[in-house]
Amino acid sequence: MSAPDPRRARLGLALIVAGILAIVGGVLVVLESANGPGLGPTKFEERRSYNQTKEAVHSSPLGFVIALAGLGVAIVGGRLRRREDADE
Repeated sequence: MSAPDPRRARLGLALIVAGILAIVGGVLVVLESANGPGLGPTKFEERRSYNQTKEAVHSSPLGFVIALAGLGVAIVGGRLRRREDADE
């Protein structure tokens, strides 16, 4: 059995953290498009309707793509860490 490579473990952990941050970023993109540009409505009368919110979220799949990419990066990082644990 070879000695464990600490660089692979650090890389795996870094990829997991980057993936989680990308998922959070994707969620924030979806929330921003759902609220509308800026800080959103300040009064109840200014709120967006259900259809406006739905159309805004569905018209830009950027949040979904970012979150999906983050999930892929986190999975790759987890596999790197798991291979490292199996080598020990």
